[in-house]
Amino acid sequence: MKFFVVRHGETDWNKLGRFQGHTDISLNDRGLSQARETAVASEDWGYTAIYSSPLVRTVQVAEEIAKVTPMLVSQEPGLKELSLGDLEGVTGEEMRNDWPDLFAAWRTEPEKMSMPNGESLGELRDRTWQVILDIEQKHSSDDSIVVISHNFAIRSIVNELLGMPLAYFHRMSLNLASVCTFDSDERGRRLTGYNSTSHLSPENR
Repeated sequence: MKFFVVRHGETDWNKLGRFQGHTDISLNDRGLSQARETAVASEDWGYTAIYSSPLVRTVQVAEEIAKVTPMLVSQEPGLKELSLGDLEGVTGEEMRNDWPDLFAAWRTEPEKMSMPNGESLGELRDRTWQVILDIEQKHSSDDSIVVISHNFAIRSIVNELLGMPLAYFHRMSLNLASVCTFDSDERGRRLTGYNSTSHLSPENR
């Protein structure tokens, strides 16, 4: 089984550096262009199923991909972004200034903290990985699966795939509209590509 894990494209909050979490923000014009370019690239993937976070910015990407090979998009709540609670809509600079202790903990010990009235990385990793396990049970080894999700959510999947401690979470970065790939079969799971943006035009990378 092959997985193509896609991060959604740009939103206005991405452009402003605001944390989105579960807030339902649509793609902007650049994000829609990125989604269309990702859909063009997906013609070579031979996918047999599409799974998406139910947030609109990921559903918009899924809908573009589903135009290439028409099929139902399965929306999975477990693929939502980290719930940031009180920090949704906040910028990194505002977090640094208004929640200095929280910001320091997030940068130095992310595995030990929870967002105020939100989730921890451990909770995020558990629910996103459960979606991957469920998909593996539903499909055959010959299937290719598209999964559309979010920055922290995808990084948590890769974190679990590689057996990395959550303390190393910030050692990964993930671009908008990027694609990660991994294989899953009787030999186990193997990451085959990370943070690829080669399918995007220069202005959309």
